[in-house]
Amino acid sequence: MNKSKKFTNRKAQIIIMLISGIVLGAMVMTQAKYFTNYVSSVGRDSNENVFRKIQILKTSNDELKDEIETLDKQFEETSIQANALASINKEIEKNKMIAGETDIYGTGIALEISNEINGLWFTDIVNELFTSGAEAVSVNNIRLTEATIGFDTLPNGQIMLNGVILSPPYTFSGIGDSNTLRSALESPFGIIEKMRASIEDFEFELTSPDRIDMKKV
Repeated sequence: MNKSKKFTNRKAQIIIMLISGIVLGAMVMTQAKYFTNYVSSVGRDSNENVFRKIQILKTSNDELKDEIETLDKQFEETSIQANALASINKEIEKNKMIAGETDIYGTGIALEISNEINGLWFTDIVNELFTSGAEAVSVNNIRLTEATIGFDTLPNGQIMLNGVILSPPYTFSGIGDSNTLRSALESPFGIIEKMRASIEDFEFELTSPDRIDMKKV
């Protein structure tokens, strides 16, 4: 009787242990599955976060690129406008200079002629200077401008410029590159050689002053 009771108790203990083991195993498996799902979820969220950051960075880079292109375009337009404005101002200053509205100075040449010469020589010398690149020309300190009509010959042979009667020595001054202007006047078959051949006892002096001043008119 006692043996039967002990066997029954032992059997019950074994059954209880088996049930406990099964329950414990189930709990372990449940925990493992939950942990795996959690890790997977965390990993997926991290990937999504990284992808989101990449998208934000790409969007920022695109916006920055667009902004740079816009700034480049604005800079180019501003540069074009600045160059155009500088060109316009340069042209205005050039026109003012031609019109004699501004003082001007610079290097150049001075041709002094002692002989009496007719109006055609005056015109030829002035044209030669302007054609050779002179920025401004004067005759006996009278500056020539676009308003200058020309050289008038009076009945007695005298030459008048802008209402002023000229008398020798006649000094033609030209502001510009002195070497270029001198070469033009002294070139073979140039104006000086022609005057030598045409005017008896032709006397002249050609110099290259360091500075020539011409006042506005």
